[in-house]
Amino acid sequence: MFNQSFFKRYGKQIAFHLVSWCILLMLAAVAYTVMEYRQLAEKWYMPIDGQVQDSAQANPEPSPPRSLGSATTPMKPFVALILGIDSRDGEAARSDTIMLAAIHPAKQSAYLISIPRDSYLSIPGRGYDKVNHAMAFGGPKLVKQSLEQFLGIEISRYVTVDFEGFRKVVDELGGVAIDVKKRMKYSDPSDDTFIDLQPGLQTLTGEQALDYARYRKSDLGKEDSDYQRIERQQEIMEALVSKGTSPEVLPKMHSLLSIMGEHVKMDLTEGEIASLLFSFSDPKDNLLKTDTLIGRDERIWHNGVLGWYHLVPSAERERVQQQIRQVLSP
Repeated sequence: MFNQSFFKRYGKQIAFHLVSWCILLMLAAVAYTVMEYRQLAEKWYMPIDGQVQDSAQANPEPSPPRSLGSATTPMKPFVALILGIDSRDGEAARSDTIMLAAIHPAKQSAYLISIPRDSYLSIPGRGYDKVNHAMAFGGPKLVKQSLEQFLGIEISRYVTVDFEGFRKVVDELGGVAIDVKKRMKYSDPSDDTFIDLQPGLQTLTGEQALDYARYRKSDLGKEDSDYQRIERQQEIMEALVSKGTSPEVLPKMHSLLSIMGEHVKMDLTEGEIASLLFSFSDPKDNLLKTDTLIGRDERIWHNGVLGWYHLVPSAERERVQQQIRQVLSP
């Protein structure tokens, strides 16, 4: 009788307090997660000139949401430079992979264009050279300036990821499913390259995915063209985007953000990242188109040396420029 009368009298109050405590605990967990996210964002955020400054002034366009609370507001369309960096002790960082991404968050669409590393263009202050040399000369900023001038477009954001970060992200996602088209074997002890992949549909680890994306030279036959290499890089990117936007990635978000904090640099703010995640959260509605800047390989004299360069005609540059503008249009 005592228990029945007690709970009859105080049951609602007890239930109310239990619910209140549950809500408080949930809010505390969310607050902790947001605080952790902001701390990680401070690690990866780096303006392209290398000088940390107020993010609201660093990149005035496109106008982004400035806080996590406004993450549901889509960013304005923009173009981002994406660089895969091969950085080794005692050597200047090299851009092993160069891509541009024209992104329209409100339409959930993205146009990914790969730039061959040997593309011959004018590098501000350095004259004509291969585009991947711009990274060694002046970092992402000089790569950005070179491509803006070459293609006649404006690049608003940049992202770099080093090889180790790429490996860790793929492994954290549980690998990527790739249909390897042929036997791939190449070794070069001078730079610790040992590629050995069997043909067939398989789940590649981070190390294997990097080998697949970088493979060009062969111990078994003729080497692949840069176009074949780019196709594999795009295949890996599409597989990563598909996995990275699936619901199963949510429990791994903390560890993925931790990897980003150590191996990724960008000038996207915490609010912009949250906004992009929100905009592209439904994979079935996302539209990703991949493309490659097409030209011809030709041997030319440069600084007294006869070497191979990738020459891109003006008509091809205009085609890519129009594709980017089409994606960015309202």
